[in-house]
Amino acid sequence: MLAKAESLEKKIEEFIINNPEVILESLKNYEEKKQKEQKVDNEIKVKKYFKQLNDTTNGLYMGNLDSKKIIIKFFDYNCSYCKKAYFDLEKILEKEKDIKVIYKNFPILSENSVFLAKLGVLAAEKNNKTFEKFYSMINKKKGLVNESELSKILQKIGIDPDQLNNPKINKRVESKLQKDVDLAKNLGLRGTPAFVIKDEIIFGYVGGDELLDILN
Repeated sequence: MLAKAESLEKKIEEFIINNPEVILESLKNYEEKKQKEQKVDNEIKVKKYFKQLNDTTNGLYMGNLDSKKIIIKFFDYNCSYCKKAYFDLEKILEKEKDIKVIYKNFPILSENSVFLAKLGVLAAEKNNKTFEKFYSMINKKKGLVNESELSKILQKIGIDPDQLNNPKINKRVESKLQKDVDLAKNLGLRGTPAFVIKDEIIFGYVGGDELLDILN
């Protein structure tokens, strides 16, 4: 019985060695199957969290508020690829007037990311234009924004970071921030940037042309 088992194993091994394309084809089919399953799963998640994804009441958006053509971006202020994506989206908004970009905080890189996200929420609470200025100025700075640069940005837009020392204000800001973080986790996001367009979840950086292709 043992000899038969060993003989069968040897035949299987010889078949694999002589026909590697069969294994490659099998792996390819398996990968395609998993991708299709993931796509369906993502579509279900987007549908389930549609309301939260499209919520702009916190003021974190740019473009035409009434537009039905929507790009949702999850970001971290200290993420270099998020900053790269900022310039792509800036060009899109300059070119296409009937597009809305909704921003969702997902500060996962550091405590400083959380702090900047809180300041962004404060800016949006003042008004949407203040958020736009804050978001743009942070993203246009190469690398990490140092304390001096941040202080100048906050002075320009009239935001006092000491507001966060007020427990009531800090709790309100943290609550808004947590909604975005919870949403990101519910969607299964693992990093930044990430985008949601229509019923698709796009993990990682993609260029502006590809974003537009998906949107259109």
